[in-house]
Amino acid sequence: MPPLLSVDSVVAAYGEVRALWGVSLVVDEGEIVTLLGANGAGKTTTMRVLSGLIRPRSGTVTFDGLAVHRLPPPRIVQAGLVQIPEGRRLWPRMTVLENLELGAYAPHLRRRRLEGLEWVFSLFPRLAERRIQLAGTLSGGEQQMLAIGRGLMSRRSDSRRFWCARSSASSKRSTPAG
Repeated sequence: MPPLLSVDSVVAAYGEVRALWGVSLVVDEGEIVTLLGANGAGKTTTMRVLSGLIRPRSGTVTFDGLAVHRLPPPRIVQAGLVQIPEGRRLWPRMTVLENLELGAYAPHLRRRRLEGLEWVFSLFPRLAERRIQLAGTLSGGEQQMLAIGRGLMSRRSDSRRFWCARSSASSKRSTPAG
């Protein structure tokens, strides 16, 4: 069986400043893999390449048999490769329910929005209890549940394969988007 995720010899840069030099990794279905490294080692850049936010100058990224390194971010999410960004990046003035619904923004996901909500609420019952509460008033742990839940809302219901990546949290408190 081919790997779920394959990153092969990826080179990426910000303008003329090279940030990745031939990064390769393989993740098989059911595995958990962690990227570790010092500041500036390329962890965030690798995540940005996987999400389609930065196109690699060379190399390939394949997810579930699909070459995703040249696809736009919405198509990568549609394929089932989702990133939950560092710092949660919630909309603090929107409710828990509204934040979750944003995870199902794509047309193919909107049709299954209620199914997705039921699934996320079964995983995180606390979010169901707080569905009409503003996201900015949740505790830090509840905000993290919400960020993960929003990522899970983009899961294809017809797929067994789903890969959810989260950038590492820093020790300082980040400000939510909004």
